[in-house]
Amino acid sequence: MSIVYFLGTAVSGKTTLTANFAKWLLKNGFAVSIVNLDPGAEVLPYKPAFDVRTIVNLWEIMRKEKLGPNGGLLRSIEILLEKVDLVINKMKSLLEKSEFLLVDTPGQLELFAFRELGNKIISMIREDVSSDVAVFLIDATQIRKPSDVVMGILLALAIRFHLNINVVSVLNKVDLAGSQVMRMFEEFFSNTSNFSKFVAQDFGVFGEMSSQLVNVLKAFVPPTRVVAISALKNRGMEDLFSIIHDAICTCGDMT
Repeated sequence: MSIVYFLGTAVSGKTTLTANFAKWLLKNGFAVSIVNLDPGAEVLPYKPAFDVRTIVNLWEIMRKEKLGPNGGLLRSIEILLEKVDLVINKMKSLLEKSEFLLVDTPGQLELFAFRELGNKIISMIREDVSSDVAVFLIDATQIRKPSDVVMGILLALAIRFHLNINVVSVLNKVDLAGSQVMRMFEEFFSNTSNFSKFVAQDFGVFGEMSSQLVNVLKAFVPPTRVVAISALKNRGMEDLFSIIHDAICTCGDMT
C-alpha cells in the first residue's frame, strides 16, 4: 500500500492531477482511494473516499467566526490539527482496500507543507503503509528564467526536509509552456556548471544569489530525471507513474 501526497502552489493543477492520475491508475487495474485534505475546496473533479470538509468546512468557519478567507483557512487547519486522530483513523480505514491512496492537499502550499498538520499526518500514518512519496507540482507557465527553476527546486527541497518525505518534482502545464522550460530543468540536473552561467545572467540580487545556490542545491537534491505532464490533457501519466514507482521502490532508478 502506497500513499502519494500531491502538493503545489495555488493553481498549479494538483487537484486536476489527483483526479486524472486516479483514473489512469484505475484504468490500469490498481485499487485507488482519494482523500481530500482541503477544507476550502468548492468543487472537486473526483469523489473522495474521505473528505475533511465533513469535519471542517472553510465557508462555515468564515461565517460562524466572522473571518476572512486567509483567517478562515488558518482556523480550519487548527481545527484539523485538534482532530488529527480522527483524520488519521479515517485515512487508515482506506488502506486495506487500496493499493494507492492519493492525498489532495490544501490549495495553499504552506498550510500542509510548512505547518504542523502535514508533518503530523505523514508521520502518524507512515507506520501503517509500505511506502509514501510527495509529488510537488511546478507550474511550467510560471517558469520564465533560470532563477525560477532554482526557486522551484528550492521549494521541493524545503518540503522534503520539513515533512521528512521523498519528494518528486513534476512539471505541469507543459502543453502551455515553451520547450525552453523543460530544457532549463534538464540543464540543472545534467550540467550544473553550464546552468550556473545561465542563472548568473538574471538581473538583480536574486540572479546572483540563485547562481550561488545552484551548487548547494546539487549537493542535497538527488539525481533525477525531469517529468513533464499535462494534468488537464492526461499527458505524461505513464512517466509520472514510473517516477513515483522508482521513488518508493528501492530497486528504482530516479535518473
